[in-house]
Amino acid sequence: MKRKTLLFNSVLMSLALGTITSCYDLDEMSRNPYELMDGGTATGTTTEETDTILEKDTTNVYADINLNFTVSKEDSANYKVNLADAGPTFRNFLYEGYYNDYQITTNLTHDIYAGYVANNQPKHAGKSSDYQYGDGWSGVRWAHFYNDRSSEYRNLLRSFKFNGNAEKYKNAFYITRIYYAFLALANTDTYGAMPFKEYVQARIPETNNVKYDTQEEVYDAMFRMLEQAVDSINPNDNAQWNAGQDDICYFGDANKWLRFANTLRLRLALRISNVDPERAKKEGEAALNNPYGLMESNADNMQTVPKHAPVALGGLDEGGSENVLAMCSVAYNGESVMSWDLEQFYRNLSTGGATYRVGRRTEAIERTIDPRCVISWYRGNMTSSLLAAGKEQVTYDFVGCKRGAQEPEISMSQLKYSLTRTQPKPDSKNLNPKFWFNFARPTVWLGYSESLFLRAEAALRGWTGTNLTMNTEGYFRAGVKASMDYYEIATAEATAYIDGLKVWSDGVFNSGDKERILEAIITQKWMATFPNGNEGWAEFRRTDYPVLANQLTNRSGGDVPEGKNIKRILYPNSENSNQYFVNSEELRQANSQGRRLWWDVADTNDDGGKRVQPNNFR
Repeated sequence: MKRKTLLFNSVLMSLALGTITSCYDLDEMSRNPYELMDGGTATGTTTEETDTILEKDTTNVYADINLNFTVSKEDSANYKVNLADAGPTFRNFLYEGYYNDYQITTNLTHDIYAGYVANNQPKHAGKSSDYQYGDGWSGVRWAHFYNDRSSEYRNLLRSFKFNGNAEKYKNAFYITRIYYAFLALANTDTYGAMPFKEYVQARIPETNNVKYDTQEEVYDAMFRMLEQAVDSINPNDNAQWNAGQDDICYFGDANKWLRFANTLRLRLALRISNVDPERAKKEGEAALNNPYGLMESNADNMQTVPKHAPVALGGLDEGGSENVLAMCSVAYNGESVMSWDLEQFYRNLSTGGATYRVGRRTEAIERTIDPRCVISWYRGNMTSSLLAAGKEQVTYDFVGCKRGAQEPEISMSQLKYSLTRTQPKPDSKNLNPKFWFNFARPTVWLGYSESLFLRAEAALRGWTGTNLTMNTEGYFRAGVKASMDYYEIATAEATAYIDGLKVWSDGVFNSGDKERILEAIITQKWMATFPNGNEGWAEFRRTDYPVLANQLTNRSGGDVPEGKNIKRILYPNSENSNQYFVNSEELRQANSQGRRLWWDVADTNDDGGKRVQPNNFR
């Protein structure tokens, strides 16, 4: 499948790049990359002018990611007309970014590889969930990024810039860039090297032959996109165009977008901390020192709001039907279930938490578990009638499924494993915290609790910054508390869980052992990041934490060695027509699901399938 172009209207298909009519002083260009380095709006007057591409200014650090071309007055007028569609296009860009075809692009791959869920559908066994590449599933993720999101991004940027009044749309231009970098992160952490900078520049590829950038180059571009955006957005300019309700993430609040961008930059910095510690520290400390700060509360969470959710959350208030994990678990009759790994962590990280009883009334046994489990999952052995009533059998306990289990352990006719605790009657106006997976519940992709764990690791690595005001243990505690607050856990249960964490009695934070401390941070970060398999899988590959059980079934045909973990997903078959891919021996050799990504510096397991002691401080 070729990467296609989805355009506002047919006029955009024939847009020509206008001739440059002015020369700019390089110092002035460096001061104003949006209006000058990006090219501005052309002032050509004839239709006979030939297309001209602005030569790259190598003195400008953003030259290779800017829109370095101009357009004619006629085309500029067309872009101005297309601004009428900018709000709905921006809304769809935000909404579909991580949601689009979620089950086949993410749930049956990333969510399982992260250790969060297991497949319970026999017809899916032996496929992507068990390391067998399926182009009809995983290839869809690649296609959505290039065919759909990149086209929306391109159309938005061209309309914001080439409309005769670009200054009015400057904030929107850079906010769109921030979110595109966010989407690109999930894409490169799935595949590795990929075509990127040409798309960042909002060019229209004429063929499928687009040059690949190494993953290191992709990360470099994302860092600079975030830096440039934060330096360019003016949150106090009330004259800026505002997407308002169509900005379903932050409702046009530029300060929240800036805090998100800085937090995302810190996430990227820590991702490369093992492979390029010098660049990691530079980028991390830039985020930690930025005057706009990082996420301040759960109100700053980057999340996708289902279309059918409360208007106050950015939904359309039409009932509830689209929380992605609830759909895969309950709406699809039990296909996605709690993993055995997640069950173990719910049970074994703390001696405190929520108490519940298992068994018949006179013989019931009282147990303690992570309070997030009680509101997120039903107990095992559910029936259709119980699901419809929102009830469960208290004689049964929470039970997770081992990843890679096959028939008869998995079966759609017997729902013995825990399903998401989903409010039985969708109610978009009442997101009941006792049924966390109301179909209208937003899904968080980067949250406040994660931002605190990022700061905990930054402090552990000795990074400094004005936005780093506590030590590692302080941020660790705050991160767990923020996760409890997000789930609206009662104070008594949250306190009991935090005070009962075994890391205290085990003396982890007083040990001076950075690996033990990092394991504690990443394990709780993994718990807080659930159910975002994109991030959970990436962090597991980077740090080899938390300690997950090996997958039971490997159907990769030797692509992933037995006893090893899947490390990436194959490039889709559509890339076989990309000559840059076909003619690159390096890319073809790297196209293996057992091949580590650039930032993944060591295997989780040895050749015998036994876990290797991680080394995250090189």
